[in-house]
Amino acid sequence: MPLEYWDDRKKKYVLYVSSQQHSLDCERFPFNHIPCRVFLDTNVINCLVKWRSQIFEREPIPPNTEETLALDIEALMHVFHVGSRADWDLVGSPKTLDELSRTRNPDLRDDLLDYGIQIVDHLPKTDDRQLTFEFAHHLFDSPSVIALPDIADRELIGNAITLECDAFCTCDRSTIVSKRNKLHRLPLRILTPAEWWSHVKPWAGLWG
Repeated sequence: MPLEYWDDRKKKYVLYVSSQQHSLDCERFPFNHIPCRVFLDTNVINCLVKWRSQIFEREPIPPNTEETLALDIEALMHVFHVGSRADWDLVGSPKTLDELSRTRNPDLRDDLLDYGIQIVDHLPKTDDRQLTFEFAHHLFDSPSVIALPDIADRELIGNAITLECDAFCTCDRSTIVSKRNKLHRLPLRILTPAEWWSHVKPWAGLWG
């Protein structure tokens, strides 16, 4: 399902076909609930790098692209278009780089690491930074995340928590999103790219 609609009268794509629809979304997704500090799962970074022409240059998504992937690409395109003018933080951790460095294709690995380093390098260089990540490493045995089958996912979410992110964005619907109702008392939201965009969309006009 596309995230934009063709308006025959205006002869352009629009985000809403009616003011009523826009008002309903404003109620569902209040402005103060927009994620402002988002930890990017490694699969999101993969999507950003592999589909950078579509996301950052707004090139058409190939028509044979799998539906869920196409939705993620389009959502990220919108989020990053608005985010280029908004004051939001994109966050990664050394664990992010560790995961990306395991990519087998050397050219893709280099591109992924180039992007990952940009967001990890934005982290504050504090004396207790290493202690922060050691704490996150041990969090993977916590009841808060034990429902996640992948230990690496637990550690990344632990990083996001200790780095005070308000959202963890992932494309992993099978082993993370499907388990989030079992992740009790997490102090952040786990969102797909489309859900992230849902929070931003009603207010996108504020950033021109």
